[in-house]
Amino acid sequence: MIQQIWIPLFTPPPPPTYIPKEEFAKKMRGAIEQRFHDVVAAVQKLRARGGKLVFVRLPYTDGLKALEDRGTPRAQTWDPLLKGTAAPGIYYEDFPELSGFNCPEWSHLSAGNSVEFSKRFVPHLRKALQM
Repeated sequence: MIQQIWIPLFTPPPPPTYIPKEEFAKKMRGAIEQRFHDVVAAVQKLRARGGKLVFVRLPYTDGLKALEDRGTPRAQTWDPLLKGTAAPGIYYEDFPELSGFNCPEWSHLSAGNSVEFSKRFVPHLRKALQM
């Protein structure tokens, strides 16, 4: 039942018919650019206060993965995020020991798998934080 919630939750509505498609696309691009700008500014504030951060992409599977990969491709989201913030990132698919976990409801690991994933993840986090 939970799996079936993700699809409509992450499927955007169609563009409004009263705004030309080109204008709507321009507004959406602007909103996305503003979001990236806001994230870069937030990262700068955290660093100015001595904070360290690492962006993390945890496992997601099946229908939700297909939907997110199609709607927010890594090359258009994750890669520019890391480049724009100059922050380290840990993307689970980049590491064989972090890949291959099944998310029973497509978005979260089972309790048992979360413990195993965490054991495998911590060394990567330490490295990213230079600890």
